Amino acid sequence: MADAVVSTLLDQLASIVREQVEQEVKLVMGVDNEVAKLRSNLQSIEVVLEDAEKKQLKENNVRRWLDELKDISFDMDDVFDEWSTAIFKSKIEKSEKGADQENDDDDDHPHPHGHLVSRKKVFFSVLFPCFPFGHISQVGHRLDIAFKIKDLNGKLEDIALRKDMYNFSITRTIDETERPKTTSIVDVSEVRGRDKVKDDLVNKLLRGSSQEERSLHIIPIVGMGGIGKTTLAQLAFNDDKIKIHFDIRLWVSVSDPFDVTKIAKAIIEQFTGQASPLLEMEALMQRLLESIRDKKFFLVLDDVWTDNYQRWEQLRQILRYGTVESRILVTTRKEEVAIMMGAEDRIIQLQELSEENCWLVFSQLSFFGRDEEEKERLEEIGRKISRKCKGLPLAAKTLGSLMRFKKTKEQWLDILHSEIWDLEEAKKNLFPPLLLSYYDLSPVEKRCFSYCAIFHKDDLIQRDELIQQWMSQGYFTLKKYVRKETRGKECFEHLAMRSFFQDFKKDDDGNIVACKMHDIVHDFAQFLTRNEYSAIDFCGKDDEERQDLVGEETRHLNLANLPSDPRFLTSILKRKNVRTLVISNWSGGFSAYILNLSRLRTLNLSWCSIHTVPRDVGKLIHMRYLDLSYNDISNLPTSIGNLFNLQTLRLIGCESLLEIPETIGNLVNLRHLYTKGCENLLWLPKVIGKLTSLRMMDNFIISRDRDNKKGCQIDDLRNLNNLCQIYVNGLANVQGANEAKEAKLEKKKDLFHLSLEFWTITGRNNIQESVALEALKPHPNLESLEISSYGGISFPTWMISLTNLSKLVLHACHNCEFLPPLGRLPSLESLTVSDFQSVKKLGLEFLGIDENELEKSSELTLFPKLRRLYFRNMGMNQWLGSCGMTIMPRIRTLQFGFCDNLETLPDFFQSIPLKNLIIVACPRLRKGCQKGRGKEWDKISHIPNIHFANQKP
Repeated sequence: MADAVVSTLLDQLASIVREQVEQEVKLVMGVDNEVAKLRSNLQSIEVVLEDAEKKQLKENNVRRWLDELKDISFDMDDVFDEWSTAIFKSKIEKSEKGADQENDDDDDHPHPHGHLVSRKKVFFSVLFPCFPFGHISQVGHRLDIAFKIKDLNGKLEDIALRKDMYNFSITRTIDETERPKTTSIVDVSEVRGRDKVKDDLVNKLLRGSSQEERSLHIIPIVGMGGIGKTTLAQLAFNDDKIKIHFDIRLWVSVSDPFDVTKIAKAIIEQFTGQASPLLEMEALMQRLLESIRDKKFFLVLDDVWTDNYQRWEQLRQILRYGTVESRILVTTRKEEVAIMMGAEDRIIQLQELSEENCWLVFSQLSFFGRDEEEKERLEEIGRKISRKCKGLPLAAKTLGSLMRFKKTKEQWLDILHSEIWDLEEAKKNLFPPLLLSYYDLSPVEKRCFSYCAIFHKDDLIQRDELIQQWMSQGYFTLKKYVRKETRGKECFEHLAMRSFFQDFKKDDDGNIVACKMHDIVHDFAQFLTRNEYSAIDFCGKDDEERQDLVGEETRHLNLANLPSDPRFLTSILKRKNVRTLVISNWSGGFSAYILNLSRLRTLNLSWCSIHTVPRDVGKLIHMRYLDLSYNDISNLPTSIGNLFNLQTLRLIGCESLLEIPETIGNLVNLRHLYTKGCENLLWLPKVIGKLTSLRMMDNFIISRDRDNKKGCQIDDLRNLNNLCQIYVNGLANVQGANEAKEAKLEKKKDLFHLSLEFWTITGRNNIQESVALEALKPHPNLESLEISSYGGISFPTWMISLTNLSKLVLHACHNCEFLPPLGRLPSLESLTVSDFQSVKKLGLEFLGIDENELEKSSELTLFPKLRRLYFRNMGMNQWLGSCGMTIMPRIRTLQFGFCDNLETLPDFFQSIPLKNLIIVACPRLRKGCQKGRGKEWDKISHIPNIHFANQKP
């Protein structure tokens, strides 16, 4: 990973030097020679790092050399960051100076000593106390940076000289820009050769129990790591017969330690569908008992390690209150766990895959997208590589994913004969396939993967949050025309294609939004980073154990279930090098001791019972990512404006938050602002309109109080031309077309998602809303659009001109009697329409044609790319449409929900290639669609999957 750090430093150095030249400011006097030395030393080290990374596994001296290099590199990163900050401060100072010269004398006020001082300058010195004004202090600060650079350069020079002691080979690492670009992720959710085992398992789970058999019916799956225990459990969990047989299915990732409180809360949350508040053990157990009493449940306890009977007994006593037909499936590496649970006679001992089945898993991935000639040429070598997987599905997936990117026979032979297969430490931990795949990553991808060691095992990793945290650590330096978010997404997808991630959660459009890491892949990430990353769960640890868990080398900390005593956190936070801090399940609030972590880049204190944010939070000038979501915060300190490096601010679900300070206008680097679920936040400060770096806003609120001159109006979107996603709320407060046009949506060419929410307010003007919406025409690049609570009677004419629109959601537009003519939108793939009670029927207008065009209808293709269509809570009683044209040739899923009056489907249903028809709580339509008897049956009889339900499935 050191190669990635050095590569980033070189990019940072080039960026800083370029910035100084462009701004014509020489903030750090007398370091030109030092900068040249720095660059030379870093470049001489960079070319040997690929070889050094491999040698460290066998040579401790090389490992120590790399550790020293990383320490100095991180120190350099801090100095470079301070240098960049100084450049920014100088730019601001320069612009303020120019503004002062244009100001009238009224803009100044007397200083007690008799001279005039600019108000702006006074404000700025308060806002940035770490960079005081005045010539002497500025010179002192510049000299301080210069001394730091010179000192670090001396240390780096020593490291550069010592590299020659180790006889490193000079190599050239591959940059991620040189790699083939592809987004085809092969999700191997089923493993070859497990069909019989899966069928046997399902039969065991469905087999009845006698009324006399009151003990818990537990089936353990036992096997070594990476052999496919969790995959087998998932196959059973998702089996259709299992879904039908049990009242409820529950999945809990257990890991180590066996935390009864955590397991109980996870079960309760799956019953209720809501996050459970913190409860005392007795109350929690009572709630769990009430949830499962007399229920026929299927519970999976995945990855159990403890064979401590006392802990298991606490849970067992409650679980036995389910019916005798309830089942518990346990996955574990330890047979002792099965014995402790009294289930040794039901053990499923999972064995390695046969050589042929292992080859099938490997080849499915490695040969993806290759022609037959290429497969034939590589098969012999491929089978030899596959044998090295020794029947382990995880190894086969990892190696198969790696070989997918190896194009030549020579590259395949290099992998087959790699010395990594003989490394004892790697063999002991099943890591050779992972090491081979890791070494094939670019420097940036290595850093991004290594960062994932900060998560706890079985954590659900949210893709966008992960990318934003990568950005906060500076992993993506500026590249012309390529956004950091785009580079982060490409990096995520590449790691996913290499099988470093699994268990993907996808949105309705098939995009990955979250994932997990296999526990062995997680072990591998921690093996690579050693003590640099620590993910610690303090549950079940005594005081002595707790104190020794965090090492001095730790730079990234993820702490769960901390003791409530704030003194304990204080003892941990003595580590000054911490750059990431995540705390979960803690009731200690925002400890002021966190402010001592001066190098902090990433801070996540969501769900930490925070009532007050320390007023000196602005001291953390390196901060890029701050998450204070789901806390009881009523306001933020004005010093939040000091965090000018901040890129991501998350305040989701802070229901008590009343306002955001105006100093947020100084966060010129802010890219992502999240305030969704802040129910009492009724306005945003107008200075939001100055944050031109913003890419994402999930809650742009148009102030209802037009007398509030500090609150945002629609025209404050005017200059936010870098937006990619925005959710606009309160459009009913916009008065007319001229006001709406000032948002300049048509100029925002990067905007791919737009949500327009009008709100339901008294005294709203429906005609005014219609005019405003017509004036809010977005750029034709828009890909996703949502319109909610719109009061007009018709939709804007510009909707049919959105040629790139792939997703459209229309919700609660109660006055609209007709849906917009959408049939000719060439890119539309997903359409959701809900709460349209005034629409009584769908006809030709919905398809986008009129009666005059029916004669030429055979030449038309309407809804050419539509794949998913959802109608919910609609007032319509019929849907009309003839067969003489091509309609929805790619449709796959159609759902009707709570459409009480609907009874007629269009004739063209007979010819559409629908795979899934879901009808929920639509009594008349359900009657008409009864097999062989309903009058609509002939229109849908060709559809393979038809599902009826009285509530949402």
